[in-house]
Amino acid sequence: MVYLLLKQPTKDINSWRESFDRFLEYRKIGGELSCKIYQTPRKKNELIVLSEWRSMDDVTEFLESQSFEMIKELEMNEPLTIKLLNKKGISKYIKQLH
Repeated sequence: MVYLLLKQPTKDINSWRESFDRFLEYRKIGGELSCKIYQTPRKKNELIVLSEWRSMDDVTEFLESQSFEMIKELEMNEPLTIKLLNKKGISKYIKQLH
């Protein structure tokens, strides 16, 4: 399993979520197994998206897709952070946010 972690600033979380959800079917077909969205404790307009993928090939294909380009542009006002992690790496990264 591979985990894709996105840290994405937004202007409006509800609008962002509505737009993000439009890509659910594409993400599932592309190999996404699960997805959780968190609001960071320090910045209320910043989201952490953590998704689990079947393989590195699946997540790489998604990151190179036009759909991902559209996700990257969802009401951004700061750069998007992208990280590929294993399970141990997730815990370490999340602890740094607190």
